[in-house]
Parts: sequence; C-alpha cells; structure tokens
Amino acid sequence: MNQRILASVALGSALACAGVARADEPVAAPVVPAAPAAPAEPAEPFKPSGRFEFGSYGRVLIASDLRGQLAQPVNVVSHGTRLDEDSYAELELRREDDFAKDIHSRVVATLAFAAPFFHMSGKPEQFFYIRNLYAQSTYGDAVFWAGSRMYRGDDAYLLNWWPLDNQNTIGGGAGYDFKKTDTLVAAHVGMQRLDDPYQHQVTQVTSPFGIGSTGVESLNRPRIVESLKLTQFVRDPAKKPGMKFILYGEVHEIGAGVYVDPTSQQQVGLPSDWGFLAGAQFGLWSGEHDEHLNVFVRYGRGLAAYDVLEAPTTFANDRTTGSAQDALVAATANVQRGPLSVMAAGYLRYFTDGSESATSRLRYNEGTVVVRPHLFLGEYFGLAAEVSYQARLYAAEDPALTDGSRQYAGIWRFGFMPYFSPTGKGSFKRPQFRLVYAVSALNAGARANYPVEDVRAQNAVQHYLGLGVEWWFNSSSYP
Repeated sequence: MNQRILASVALGSALACAGVARADEPVAAPVVPAAPAAPAEPAEPFKPSGRFEFGSYGRVLIASDLRGQLAQPVNVVSHGTRLDEDSYAELELRREDDFAKDIHSRVVATLAFAAPFFHMSGKPEQFFYIRNLYAQSTYGDAVFWAGSRMYRGDDAYLLNWWPLDNQNTIGGGAGYDFKKTDTLVAAHVGMQRLDDPYQHQVTQVTSPFGIGSTGVESLNRPRIVESLKLTQFVRDPAKKPGMKFILYGEVHEIGAGVYVDPTSQQQVGLPSDWGFLAGAQFGLWSGEHDEHLNVFVRYGRGLAAYDVLEAPTTFANDRTTGSAQDALVAATANVQRGPLSVMAAGYLRYFTDGSESATSRLRYNEGTVVVRPHLFLGEYFGLAAEVSYQARLYAAEDPALTDGSRQYAGIWRFGFMPYFSPTGKGSFKRPQFRLVYAVSALNAGARANYPVEDVRAQNAVQHYLGLGVEWWFNSSSYP
C-alpha cells in the first residue's frame, strides 16, 4: 500500500515537472507567448534653427505755420501731444536663434535717425545714434540680457512718453516667469554718462614728454541705476480680457569727482549723490481693438528725480541734488465700438529741484490732458479730431506781469486729421498716412517762455498744416 502511495506521489511530481495537470487540479488556460513589441521609433533630435528679422518704427512729416515758415513744436510741459512732433525713425536688425528646446537667443541692433534730415539742412552729416545693441537669451522660464538697451514698459502713446519705467543705459538684467502664479520678476543694473560738466570733463595738461599738451579725463563719473519690477497678471488663458498690477523701483547712484573751472582753473569738489524712485501701475485690457486702460503713479527723490538723460543744473548747498522731488499720476486709454474709437491720455506732475531757493523756474506744477476720437470711414479711411490742454505753474514771477504773480503758461490745441490706413481700421493700425491741421492758442505766460524775436512769442495763435506718415512693424521696442 505504501509503495502505491509513494508511486502515486512520484508520478504526480513528475507530471507537475512536465507541466501536465493532475485530474484533481483546475486546468489553467494555456499561456500564449506575446508577440514581440515593435521597436520604438527614436525621437527626432532637436534641430537648431535661426533667422534674421527686420523691424522699424518711424514718423516723417513736413508742416507749415501758414506764415511762410516751417511749423515748430509748441509746448509748455515736459510731455506735449504728438500732433506737432519732429520726424524720427528707427531701423532694427534682429537675429533669432533656437539652440535647444528650452534655449532661445536674440541679438538686437537698432539705429535711430533724428531730425533735421538731409533735406532740411543740406549737410551730408545725419544725426543718428544707437538705441539698442544687446543680446538676450532665455533658458526655460528665465531670461538674461546684456548690452545697450531701451528698457521700458507701457507708454502713453498720445504723449509719446513712458510714465513709469524708461531706462536708457548700458548694463544687463535678468528675469523669471513664474508660470503657476502668472508672475514676472525682472531686475536690471546699468550705467550712463552724459557729455556734460556734471559727469564728464576733459582738461588740457602738459604732455608727459614735455612737448605740447594732452587731454585728461579729469571728471568721469557715470550714473549707476538699479531697477526691480514685479508684474502680477490676472487673466484666464481661455479668455481675452485681463488685468495686471505692477510694482516698480529704482536706485540711482553717482560717485564723487572734481570739476575744474576752465576760467580760473579752480578745482571744485563734487560729492557722491544718490536717489530713489518708487511707482506702480494698474492695467486693464479687453483683448480686442487694442482697448486698454493704464494708470501710473510714481515718486522720485534726490538724483532719481531726474531722468537718466537729464543732468541736474541746480543743487543744494552741499552740491548734491538734495530734496529734489518728482511726483506724478498719469493715465492712458483706448476704447473702440463699431465705427468709433476714443483715445485719451493725461498726467499731473509736481517737480522741484534740489536748490535751497523757494522761487525757481525749476519748481513747478504741470499737467496735460488730450482726447482723440476717431471715426472710421469703411475699412481703410478715417477722420480723427483732437483737443488738448496743457499748463505749467512756475514757482517764479511771470515776466509778462508786474504784480509779482507766479507765471502760469497754458495752451489749448485743436486738431483735425483725415488719414488712410492700408492695414485696416483701428486706432493703432499702422502705417497711417495723414493730413494734419492743428491750431494752438497760447496765453501770455506761454508766450513769455520764448524770446521776443520768436514768432511763438509774437503770436497768440499758432497754426500747423502738415503731411506725414507713421509706421511700426516687427520691432522689439514697439507694438
């Protein structure tokens, strides 16, 4: 009996080893070998690519004052309207490269041309200068740049002005896009030096070889500017409308130096100086027809009360910019409905220089407001009208009055502009070919800003009849 049991166990073990099921075990489904997987196609490697781009901004115009002379700009504020602005153009050459999936590079060179052009001077020399000459690269969500750059934010188009941030320095910067929170952070440091005795002077000294003289940069102090900008977007990627909030700050610094009086050869010590600027912006847009609303506030003190392309001319007793202040609030907007659109812009500004004197023409309150409605006549033609008022109240006596009143300069301006827009209707469609007529009414305080021999001092009403064109396309500095 035991032998039968042992034989049965041995037979079962043998069958199990051979893969044969016993009668008292469930029969498993046969295992069918899987077909060999098709070999995966190798991912196509990234192919670096590059291209050249050309862009431009420009405006060219000619105008008469209807008295047989060329029309001249008429403004009493720092930022007047665009109706009577000078010709100006920029040519931009740009190189765009993709070196890897998340690495992009851009090199920008922008050459600017300013009036008067050759036709108005007869001289072959043309006034031109570099506005951009920098390289920028992105690595994922980070961006880096260095060089000479117009580094700025949103503008007030009707005033041809950037109310919050508008840097013109040689330097560099970096930024990061926090995509999860739709937040941008950008920082920059740069320097500039004007060819002005405040920053730069060359004096003649005896040559080291004892023969003749040579020039030495006895004063060579650049202004250093650091900026920080935080932008928070509030928007739905699936929808067009959105808004943004911006916080912005700058610090300006300049080192000490020595100025040599060219007449007396006396050395004058110039102390180091600094200043700060803080500002904010609220922006709102519809996503259609370039409709927007931007509101700016800004306050600058000390050296930062002066633009980087402006040198202070008055100082405190310690030869610093002292308590110089620049405070402003500004706004710009555009709304379009059917065949009508309305553009508007304006600002109020308080500025005081750093001198100890309470009365000065460099202490003033100023402001302007401009409204430009458009009527679109079909798809390619339109009529625009413009009305504006600008004024400045000086902390100084009016030279035209004898009662000691402060000088109040004001100008009303009315304009009419039929135009042709080959790219379609819209307030910001360009190019735009235009015929412009404007009439400006100057009060006595405004006329007092000009020499008595100037036609703008002699006539309370100034006319402007001009023909011009404005364009922008594929530019990294303009829309």
